[in-house]
Amino acid sequence: MRGLASVVAQCADAGVPDGVAIVGHTPSLVLADAQRRAVLPCLTWQDVRAHDEARQLQRDCCDPPSVVGTDLPWGPSYLPAKLLWTARHAPAALAATRWLLQPKDHVGFVLTGTAATDPWSSKGLCGVDAGGDAASPVFTAAGADPGLLAPRRDPWSQLGRVDATGAGASGLPEGVPVAVGWSDPLAGMAGIGAFEEPSAFVLTGTSQIAGLTGAEPAAPAPLLTVPSTCAPLPVCYGPTQAGGAALAWAATLLGRETDDVVALAMTADPAAVPRFLPYLDGERAPLWRPDVRGVLHTGPAGTPVASAAVVRTWRVLSATPRITALAISAGPAALPRSWSPVTADAARTVAPSAAVSGSRCATSGRPSVSSCTRVHSGCAALRPPRCSSTRSPDAGETATGDELYRHYLRDVDADLAQRGARA
Repeated sequence: MRGLASVVAQCADAGVPDGVAIVGHTPSLVLADAQRRAVLPCLTWQDVRAHDEARQLQRDCCDPPSVVGTDLPWGPSYLPAKLLWTARHAPAALAATRWLLQPKDHVGFVLTGTAATDPWSSKGLCGVDAGGDAASPVFTAAGADPGLLAPRRDPWSQLGRVDATGAGASGLPEGVPVAVGWSDPLAGMAGIGAFEEPSAFVLTGTSQIAGLTGAEPAAPAPLLTVPSTCAPLPVCYGPTQAGGAALAWAATLLGRETDDVVALAMTADPAAVPRFLPYLDGERAPLWRPDVRGVLHTGPAGTPVASAAVVRTWRVLSATPRITALAISAGPAALPRSWSPVTADAARTVAPSAAVSGSRCATSGRPSVSSCTRVHSGCAALRPPRCSSTRSPDAGETATGDELYRHYLRDVDADLAQRGARA
């Protein structure tokens, strides 16, 4: 709420906003009591303590599509495992809970006194099909009441209006309409126009996401699939565990700002940078392995420039397996003919030719909280512009990208072999 109050103060000269919609990171879990207070620190999507609970769900529950309506992994990043972890490790907090919410839902609750969520943001605790019914097997496994899950509504519907308590917490005037809000990836897709027509896109924030809108899966693939019940067009996409977060990690390591790391990386020779797997805390699509970890091969070039370049280059390379999975799932015809995972902040980063530019893109070298501060509270229409041009790598860059991508795949295989076969 302090962050929202800061944004509202910055926009004070713009007058009373027409409305407010909060976009936030998901899947994260906030336990709130009836007085709008969080009774436990938020379990963010990057919190992967629920390893044991995820294994229990994988062992005891049926296939996710029959419970959730989509092929959601039983992983520690997701809400089912987090609920079981809370029941096991924080039972007093769960007993004091009135609503299970996402962070953006909690902000809306504080602003209006009304609790609600959207089905995609709370997937796993509810289904993503029409109605968004509570996932009974998950609540049964946790010994929790399904009535704790906030009512499910469309993200663009009105949640309520700012009341006196919400005005005091945020600085917003009473009576301002508040929308239910959405997850940050889907709101990012909407912001770049990916729901206006079937599109391919790459989003870079804390995570890195490659995906397609308007694509119904033609074959199983290790991706997240958003049905048309949750969005204007169906979506297939694959998120990493660390995209911009890897840049933030490198910035901390080098004692520099994130923008400085990107600028440093631009001065390096892409063919001479070390190798890096950005699995700082496990990996999501397409591996879905919370146990894998980053591997950094520095060699003799362990300079700040090389360190910045390796994180930047290999972060982009890590999008390519998701693009390959998209081609398998939706069919190569669904992808733009020359799609390359070169994002706007990495125009000089080489990309493998196997990745099939024409895609929409949006980037942020900072964690996604920086995107949250750009959510307008009536102060401006801050819709990100569409890409007005594309850039295709030349033959030399393509050859270098192919070689780097071969190294990337070999390093992934070696790390998985060291950790044993998939459980």
